[in-house]
Formats: sequence, structure tokens, C-alpha cells
Amino acid sequence: MVEEKKKDRNKIKDVAFRVVKASVKAILVYLLYFFIAPLLAPLFGLIPGFMETIELFVTVYIVLMILSDLTAHTIFQYFFNTARALFVIAYLILQLGSGVISMDIENFSLTVNLTMFYTIAALLSLLGFAKSVLQAINFLNERAESGTHP
Repeated sequence: MVEEKKKDRNKIKDVAFRVVKASVKAILVYLLYFFIAPLLAPLFGLIPGFMETIELFVTVYIVLMILSDLTAHTIFQYFFNTARALFVIAYLILQLGSGVISMDIENFSLTVNLTMFYTIAALLSLLGFAKSVLQAINFLNERAESGTHP
């Protein structure tokens, strides 16, 4: 009876810790966005719709990060980490296309080739995807060895 109460208290503490950890990480990521957004304000004015797509990206990324933290120590944590990595890759591919941005302002034309930057960002996300998959395999392997089922 006493051990069950201790287990219940430990579970409550664990869940409370996960909620606090997820909240702190989400607040830090949002504050980072909040402080960087004014620096990019001139760019937001030149490219219509850019601010909305960045806000959507930050929102979805934070939601996936919170869900991953809340489901820590379960297989779902790795699903959300994988989804986050795939989301970043898909966002880069769909929103940025070829990586060449062209703007015409009056009689001035500006073309910027960001292909290398996008390639590096996509490869880093692919590395995060591979890490999540390998962690999920390791998690399931450890569960199988210990005899407990997820």
C-alpha cells in the first residue's frame, strides 16, 4: 500500500516535471523568436506573407516540441521527434522551393541564391530524423530486453 502511494507520487512528480520542462522550453523558443522577429522586420516588409509562414513554422515546431516532452519515456516521444524533423524538411522544401529568391524594387533587381543554406538546414534535419529513428529502435530494444512491453 505504501509502495503504491510512493509510485503514484513519483508518477505525479514525473508528469509535473515534464509539464514544467515542456513549458520552459516552449517559452524559451518563443522568446528567441520574439527577440529575433524585430531584427527581421525589414525583410518581412519586402516579402509578402513571409511573417505568417514564419509564425506558422514556429507554432507547429513548438507544439511538436511540447508533445515530445510531455510523452517522454514512451515511444510517442520518438514519433513526435521524427514528426518535428520531417516537418522542418517539408517546410524547407515546400516554402522555399529552389532556394533562389528574386525581388524587383522599382528599377533594382535583387537575386539571392540560398541553395547551400537550405541544403545544410535540410541535411541537419535529416540527421535529426535519423537520430529519432535510431533512438526509437534503441528504446524498443531496451524494452524487449527488460521484458516490459510498451
